[in-house]
Amino acid sequence: MQNWRTPYLGLRELPRELSAFELQTFFTFSKAERDAINARRGKDHQLGLALHIGFLRMTGKLLNAFRIIPSALLTHLGKELGIVTPDIASLRALYGSEITLFRHQRIACEILGFQWMNEHQRRALVRELHDEATQWGDRGRLLVRARHWLYKHRLLITHERALRMSVATALGQFEAEIHAEICAAVPASIRNCWSQQLAEIRPDGQTRQTWLWAAPAKHSSRQISEVLERIDDLYAANVHQYLKKFPDLILRRYARRFASRTPSASARIKEPARTVEIACFLRYCLLTATDQLIVMVQRRIADLWRQAARNLPDIIDWNKLYLSLIEELVALNADDALPDIELRQRIELLVIASRQRQPPSRASLVRDGMIKAIRPVRYG
Repeated sequence: MQNWRTPYLGLRELPRELSAFELQTFFTFSKAERDAINARRGKDHQLGLALHIGFLRMTGKLLNAFRIIPSALLTHLGKELGIVTPDIASLRALYGSEITLFRHQRIACEILGFQWMNEHQRRALVRELHDEATQWGDRGRLLVRARHWLYKHRLLITHERALRMSVATALGQFEAEIHAEICAAVPASIRNCWSQQLAEIRPDGQTRQTWLWAAPAKHSSRQISEVLERIDDLYAANVHQYLKKFPDLILRRYARRFASRTPSASARIKEPARTVEIACFLRYCLLTATDQLIVMVQRRIADLWRQAARNLPDIIDWNKLYLSLIEELVALNADDALPDIELRQRIELLVIASRQRQPPSRASLVRDGMIKAIRPVRYG
């Protein structure tokens, strides 16, 4: 199914405005559809069935809303069906009986091949959402995936509550599987230790959970030391030994969910979600802290390099050295009294002396400056 259809799936009523593309795509009918529409008696019933077919093709849902039909749609259907349409109309005005409305909905489903989802298909949808949860755990994405799946299999898109229940069921099954993997890999004593440590209060007044999740504001030496302290703390808790094969997406999803609550609220979360969130939180904090440390060290090195480069002496002018060498060579060449052998020897000595006068590069000067700056700290 094309992605551009996604915004239309699951709509409960006709949009207030429809573009020419939307009218042409959804409310243009095949010969079989025209025959079914023309078989209705009266232009109101023909117009009503056409609306149901187009709306079902566009949204995958039955049209029940009784709001005013957009005038552009009425004009388009009039031209499409060759009938005179009113300037203003609503679904309620087109039907005198609900029985006719339900009959037209059923006919639209038969023409387009849609049907209601049964229990077997509902379980198939949950399996599809379960597989999707391994890649995208966001409920919004899973709802979109559920609508796509239903439309692809020509099943009527149910109301939002039923879809959310299917998503919740799939996520519950997925969390139960992750919980089983964590329990099989991490001993119960370590899991209990993790849970207790996150609620502990540190000397600075923060809970360990808040302290682990806090992002460094700068890349100073003090901030680098704090990140190193977090890494050491997580290594001491043996976090680095577990959950190595868990995808980063899953770790990030449950870690953010755990971090969004206070420790007191997290303590009330029931299993299996609590164990999954704590394990993913600690593992994600370890990965994040190591990444932050690498970036902070790189930025700190760049700062030290800039400071050392700022204090460099004036760079020797290579152009002057080159011109000086040329002048000396011209002077030797102008001395006609020099034999050729002696001239070559003096030129060779001049080149050697010129090479020895070559100044150090800028990079080597910066390195020397950084080494000199660190010696007082190392030997002080």
